[in-house]
Amino acid sequence: MLSVSHLTLSYRGGVLLDDVSFGLEPGRIMGLVAPNGYGKTTLLKAMAGIKGARVSGIVDVDGLPANQVARRRARVFYAPGEGTLLYPGMTVAEHLAMTRKLWKSERDPADVARACRIDGFLGKRVRACSQGMKQQLTLAIAYMTGARYLLLDEPMNALDPTNVQLNSRILRGLAQRGAGVLMSSHILENVDQLSDEILFVRDGKLVMFDPDAGPARALDIYNQLYL
Repeated sequence: MLSVSHLTLSYRGGVLLDDVSFGLEPGRIMGLVAPNGYGKTTLLKAMAGIKGARVSGIVDVDGLPANQVARRRARVFYAPGEGTLLYPGMTVAEHLAMTRKLWKSERDPADVARACRIDGFLGKRVRACSQGMKQQLTLAIAYMTGARYLLLDEPMNALDPTNVQLNSRILRGLAQRGAGVLMSSHILENVDQLSDEILFVRDGKLVMFDPDAGPARALDIYNQLYL
C-alpha cells in the first residue's frame, strides 16, 4: 500500500493539508477532486517524494524503509499534466525508449504505443505535437514504467472523449492487474465512472466518498463542498 499518515503540507506560508491520513491500495483507483489551489498537485508530488512543499508526516511505500530511496521510487510514478514531463526536441518514440531504459521496464514500447494509439506519430517531435498528443504520450510513459502506483495529475483534461474512454479502459485494466491509481481530475463524470473511492479536499482535510454508496455523484458532492 502507498499510504500517508498525519501528513501536513505547507506552501508559501499557507497550510494546504493538515494532518491527513489515507492509503492507496494496489488494485484500486482513487479520484482526487478539488478546485485549483487546494493542494492536489502538491499532495501527489509529496507522495512521489518530489520536493516542492514543506512536508511533515509519513509517506509509506509498501513498508519499505525510508532509506531505500531507489526501491521506493521504482514503485511510484508521478505524471504531471500539460506535457510538462516531456522534452520538446525528443520524438514520441525516443520518450518511450528512454522510459523503458530508465525504469528497466519489460514492456514493449511498440505494444504500449499501439495500446495508447500513439503509434501513428512515433516519429513526431514533442514540440510539433498537439496538447492532446502530449497528454497521450504522458500517459503512455506512465504505463510504460510498470510502476505499482500511478499518481496522475489531471490525466484526461486535454483528451477528446474517445481517448478519455480508451485511457479509462487502460487504467481499469491496470488496476485489475494490481496497480494502484490516484488521479486528480475536473472531469467529474469520468471520476464517477472510474474511481473506487473519491477524495475531496475541504478546509485542509480530506473527505472520502464512495461512488457506490448512494445516488449522489461527484458533481453533487462538489457543489455541496465548494459552491
